Amino acid sequence: MIEFALEQYPARQTLTNGVQALIRPLEPEDADAFTRFHAAIPSGERFLIKHRLNDTGEIEAWCHDLNYEKRLTLLALADGQVVGHATLHQRPGGWKRHIGMVDALIHPEFRGLGVLRALLGGLVEAATHAGLTRLEAEFNGERKNTVQSFIKCGFVELLRLPDYLRDMQAQPHDYVLMGMSLGVNYENTGAGD
Repeated sequence: MIEFALEQYPARQTLTNGVQALIRPLEPEDADAFTRFHAAIPSGERFLIKHRLNDTGEIEAWCHDLNYEKRLTLLALADGQVVGHATLHQRPGGWKRHIGMVDALIHPEFRGLGVLRALLGGLVEAATHAGLTRLEAEFNGERKNTVQSFIKCGFVELLRLPDYLRDMQAQPHDYVLMGMSLGVNYENTGAGD
């Protein structure tokens, strides 16, 4: 059960630059900080991001519709500001119920400092507790650094479809599907049935 994985939070993580980051699940009170975080993402990058968390209404819904069994968002905070987040999306049933979908976004000033590794580590543990056996992540092929970062965290590229995606200007981009196999926790394998 995912709540066992959440007992470890809040947790502290020392980043490679020496800054202490606080890792914890998203809470309704985080809406303003979450909004400021997304506003700090350069506009040229926003079209590369799968989820459109760029208006207050969408962010309010994301922060207030908290069902950790369905969608668990972990935040990394430094000096009270959101510096990164990663989300585990679960399917309640169907033929992919054993596969969680992961996405992440790190503040430009905090990339390469261990934020992604800390967040993904927490999601992997939560996914295992939830009875998931695999994780997937989807990317616009232009997010080359993010793809490389996920590889460093244990994901592998499963599929690349050239020119499969279109941005807001109708420009084509590669679709990249990455995956990770998780150790099976037989105690939780019935999750989602």
